[in-house]
Amino acid sequence: MSTEQLAAVELNTKEDFENYNIREKLKKAQRPFDYYKHIKDLDYEQLAESDRYFLQDFGIYNNSLNDEEFMLRLRFPAGRITSAQLKSISNICNKYDLTIILTARAGMQLHGLEAHNVYEAYKAVEEANMNTWQSFGDNVRNITTDIFDGIGKHNIIEVYPYIEQMQDYILKNPEYVGLLPRRLSIGISGSYANGSSFFASDIYFALAKKDDTYGFNVYLGGKNTEIAQDANIFLKKDEILDFYKTIIRVFYIHGLRLDRERNRLYHLLEEIGIEKFVALLQEDYKSEFNSKGDIQLQKVEFEDFNELKNGTYSFCYHSKFAKIEASEVLNISEYCEKHNLETRIGTDQQLYILNLKENKIDLEHDNINRTIVACAGSEYCPYAYWTIKDEVQYLPLEKIQKNKILVGFSGCLRGCAKHEHADIGLVGLKSNYLGNREKTARIYLGGLYTEGKALARKVFTTIPLTNLKEILEIIIEEYENSSYKTFESFSENVLNKYSIEFLNLWVLAKFKTKKKVYLDSFDEVEILNKYFGDLESIQNCSDDFDSAVKLLSKELWVYKESQEDIKLNKTYVMMIE
Repeated sequence: MSTEQLAAVELNTKEDFENYNIREKLKKAQRPFDYYKHIKDLDYEQLAESDRYFLQDFGIYNNSLNDEEFMLRLRFPAGRITSAQLKSISNICNKYDLTIILTARAGMQLHGLEAHNVYEAYKAVEEANMNTWQSFGDNVRNITTDIFDGIGKHNIIEVYPYIEQMQDYILKNPEYVGLLPRRLSIGISGSYANGSSFFASDIYFALAKKDDTYGFNVYLGGKNTEIAQDANIFLKKDEILDFYKTIIRVFYIHGLRLDRERNRLYHLLEEIGIEKFVALLQEDYKSEFNSKGDIQLQKVEFEDFNELKNGTYSFCYHSKFAKIEASEVLNISEYCEKHNLETRIGTDQQLYILNLKENKIDLEHDNINRTIVACAGSEYCPYAYWTIKDEVQYLPLEKIQKNKILVGFSGCLRGCAKHEHADIGLVGLKSNYLGNREKTARIYLGGLYTEGKALARKVFTTIPLTNLKEILEIIIEEYENSSYKTFESFSENVLNKYSIEFLNLWVLAKFKTKKKVYLDSFDEVEILNKYFGDLESIQNCSDDFDSAVKLLSKELWVYKESQEDIKLNKTYVMMIE
C-alpha cells in the first residue's frame, strides 16, 4: 500500500489527541502496565475514576454507580480449568462469601467483594495459579473455543496450543496491556460442529478446508449486535500466531480512539471498509494471503452426555443460568480429582466434566435447562434492568429445553447474552409505554447463528413481563407445529420469510383470541383475514400492520383506570392529630 493510500486510513493523529476520550488520555499519561505496581497500595474505599479504569486491566471491577462492591474476573484460556483451581475458587468464595457467575467467554466472575478484602482475594487468586490480567478493559479478552476441542468427534484441529501461544504473546505484554483502542474478543475452533456461535467475535478463526488442507477462514468485526464479516483469508495452522500478532498491531495503530462508543473493530471496518483493513494487514504480514477456503460448519445439537473420540463421555453440569454455588464447585472438584476427570467451562455458561467411562455420573444439578445464555443481571451489574436469575421463571423453561432452543437473555441493550445471536433473544427493560412503569421485554427472533448468516430480528419492542411466558409459548408452538427439526431451520424457512410487523400482529392476535391456528401461507394479508378478520384492529387497518399492532397492543395492555381506582384517587383523608 502506498503512503498516499495509508494516509486515507490513518485516523489517529496528533491533532486528534485533544478530542480523545478520557480513557485514551489516561493511557497517554501512564501505561497500565506501569500502573500495576500501585494496586497493592490503593485505598479501595477512595478510588478515583482513573483507578477504576486502570484496575479493569487486571480483572478488578468497581463501578461508581455501586462503589461499595467489587468483582474479580478470572480468565481460563479455552475454558480449561483444573480440579485444583476449582477447589481454590470454592475456598476463596467461602472465605469471602462470594457469588460465582460463569461468563459467555468461558471465564468466571467472583461477586461480593468489598474495599477491605478485594486486594487480599486478588492475591489469593493469583497464588492459586489463576489469572485475572486483561479479562476486562481494552485488551484481548479470554480466547474461546469449542468445548470439545481436541476430544470431540467433530474436532479436526485441536486449537488449544495456538490459544496458549496467543495468550502468552498478549498477556502481561507492556506494549499492549490496556492499550488497545477497545477490547478484542477472539474465537477459534477446529471443530465443524460447535455448541455456540463464534460470529459475535471481533476475530473468528473458523475451521475451513482448501486444497485438501484443513485450516481457518478469518472473520472480522463481530460483536453482540453484529455478525463478523468474511475477510477472504485462509490460514494454515502454522500461520495462526503470526497473523494474530499482525492483527493486534494493526488494530493498535489504526483502531479508532475518539468516541468511546465507536472504538470496536466493527466501527473501524465501518469507517474504512474491510478491504482497506485487510490491505493494512497484508502490508504488515508480508507473506501473501491465501483466499478463503470452504468453511466447515454444520448444525449439531448436543446432549447432556456425549461420546468423545476415545470412547469416553462428557457430562454437562448445568449452572443456574450462569450462577453456580461454591459448594457445587467443590463437589465437582473433589469428584473429578477422585476419578481423574477433566473439567472445562463452556461459552454456554455450563461446566463440563470429561473422560467419564460411562454415560452416567454421581453428581446432580437442579436446573433442567442448558440452552439459555444469561447476563449477570441487575443484582450484579449496574446497567441491567432485570434480575435475570429471578425473571427466568417467566419463561416456558420446559418447552425451551425440550426443543433445544437457544435463548440469549440480556438484562439491557448492551447484550452480554448475545440475544441477537440466538433462536430467541430477550432484553429486559423497564417501560411506561403501556401506561405503568413496569418490567417489559424485547423479543428477537430468527437468528441464523451457526453459519453467521443473519442476526435475530427485533419483532416485539414491549411485552409485559407477566405475559412473556404465554407469548413465548405461542412462538414455540408455531415451531412445534412445523416439520422442521431445529428452531434455526424453522427460522430460516418460515419466520424469516415474513415481515416483522406481520409476525408481531400474528402472535398478538393469537394471544388475544387464544385460537390454536398456525402459519399455513406466506400471503400475510390473506392469512390474517382468514383467521382474525373479525378483530377490530385488523379490520380498521387493513394491510397497515404497524397501525394494527399499535391498536391491538393498546387494547391488550394500556392501563385503564377502573371505577374503583377513580373513586380512590378522588378520595381525600383528613388526618386528625
